[in-house]
Amino acid sequence: MSKAAPPSVDIASATETIDQFGRIEKAGVDYVPTAERRSSPGNMFRVFVGGNLALSVVIFGWLPITFGLNFWQAMASSAVGLAIGLVLMIPMTLLGSRTGTNNPVSSGAHFGMRGRLLGSFLTLLFAIAYAAIAVWTSGEALVAGAHRLFGTPEDSTAFIVGYAIIAVEVVLIALYGHGTIVALQKFIIPIAGLVLLIGLFAYAPGFDGDRSTGHYLLGDFWPTWLFAVTISIGGPLSYAPSIGDYARRINPRRFSDRQVAVAACAGIFLGLFATAAFGAFTASTFTTLSPSYVGDLVKTSPGWYLVPLLILAIMGGFGQGVINIYASGLDLESIVPRLSRTQTTLITSAIAIAVMYLGVVATDAISSITAMTVVLNAVAGPWVIINGIGYLVARRGRYDPVALQRYGLGRGGGRYWFFHGWNLRAVIALLAGALVGLLTVQNELYTAPFAQIAGGLDVSLPLSMLVGGGLYLLALWIWPETGVNEGVPTQAERILTE
Repeated sequence: MSKAAPPSVDIASATETIDQFGRIEKAGVDYVPTAERRSSPGNMFRVFVGGNLALSVVIFGWLPITFGLNFWQAMASSAVGLAIGLVLMIPMTLLGSRTGTNNPVSSGAHFGMRGRLLGSFLTLLFAIAYAAIAVWTSGEALVAGAHRLFGTPEDSTAFIVGYAIIAVEVVLIALYGHGTIVALQKFIIPIAGLVLLIGLFAYAPGFDGDRSTGHYLLGDFWPTWLFAVTISIGGPLSYAPSIGDYARRINPRRFSDRQVAVAACAGIFLGLFATAAFGAFTASTFTTLSPSYVGDLVKTSPGWYLVPLLILAIMGGFGQGVINIYASGLDLESIVPRLSRTQTTLITSAIAIAVMYLGVVATDAISSITAMTVVLNAVAGPWVIINGIGYLVARRGRYDPVALQRYGLGRGGGRYWFFHGWNLRAVIALLAGALVGLLTVQNELYTAPFAQIAGGLDVSLPLSMLVGGGLYLLALWIWPETGVNEGVPTQAERILTE
C-alpha cells in the first residue's frame, strides 16, 4: 500500500491524492501535504450539519422524554450537554491541520506510537456503534413507512431487507471517501432540513410541551436531568476522534485556527441540537412511548408525511451512517496498516451490521443506546481531556508529522516513541480515568459497584475526566517530557517552509 509522503520527504514527487466526488479516495491515514489540502471550514460545517440530520441522531432527543422529562427540560439538558462537550473538544478540532492526519494517529504525540492504538480502538467502537444505530433507525423507518404506504410486510424478513438496503447505501458512499461525502452534504442539508421543518407542522396538533411520564428514570428530577446532560455530552465527544478526518484536509495557509474550530463546533451544535429538538418535539406528541421511537413516529404520522419520512430515512443513511463507517475504516487501517482503507471499510461495515442486530434484536433498544453512550463516554472523556492537555500544555500546538507516520510505515523510534512506543504518563492516566468512570457508571443494563457514590447522580464522565486529566498533568510535572518538542516548528514556521 502506498503512503503519502510526510514533509521530510520530497513532497513535490509525491503522487497527488484524488479527492473529489465520484472518485474512490486512495489515501488512508497518510500525511496529507499542505498543497493538497483543498477543503474548507465551510465543507466541514456542512459535513457535521448534514451528517446529523438523521433519525439515528433524532433519537437522542427522544431519550430524555423516555427518562421522564418534558420537552423544555429535554431541550435544556441537550443545550447544556452540547455546550460542555464542544468546549472539551475544541483542541481536537485543530489536531488534523497541525499533523495532516486523523486524530487517533495524531494522539500518538501524547500517548506514544503504540499508545495511539488506544485512540484507534476507541474511535472504532464509537464509529461502529453509531453506524449500527444509523442502519437500524433508517432501516426500520423504511420498512414501517412502506408498510403504511403500500401494505408491504412488516416481519423479520422485511426488516432484514430494509437494513440491507441502508447498509449497502452507507458502505458504497463510505468506500468513495472524503470528496464524495463532502459533496453529498450540499444535497442532503436542504432536503433533510426541509423534511424536519415540515415535520414540526405535521406533528404539531398533538404537541404538549409540559407532558411527561411522571416517572423519572433515576427516581428524582435532578439526577435524571443530569443523566440526560451526560447523554448529550456524548454527542460532541463521539466526534472528537473523527473530526480530524476532515480538518486534515483544510489548508492552514488559507484558513485560521479560529475558522476551523468555529466551523466544526457550529456544525456539530446546529446538527445535534436541531435533531434533538425534533426528537423531543415529536416524542412529546406520542400518547404512549414504546421502546421504538421510529415505530411510534411512523405510526402517528399523518399520511401525507410518510413519503418525506422515507426520504429522511434514506438521507440519514447518506449522512450519519457514512460518516461513521468512513471513520471506522480509517481507524482500522491505522491499527492494521498493511490493509487498505477500502478493505478496512468493508470489514468494519460487516462488524457494524452484526452489532446492530445484537443491539436491536437481543436487547431493548432504549437500554442498548443509553448503556452504549454512558459507557463510551466514561472511556472517551479522559482520552479527549488528555489529548486536549497534550495539545495545549505538553506540545503547545507543535507536532512533527514525520514522526507521527513512522509506526504506520513499520518503523520504531522517533521523538514520540517514549517507552517502547508507549507514553506511560498519558496511558496510565487514561486507564485510571476510564476505570474510575466504568466503576461509577449506571444505566438500565449495568450498574457499576460505585454507581451510588454521588447519591444517585451519574458522575462517571466528570470523574473519569478529572482523574485522567489530573493524573496526566501531575505526571508531566513530576516526570517532564524532555526533548520531545526540540526542533519542532510552529504552525506558522511550517507553512513558510513546506
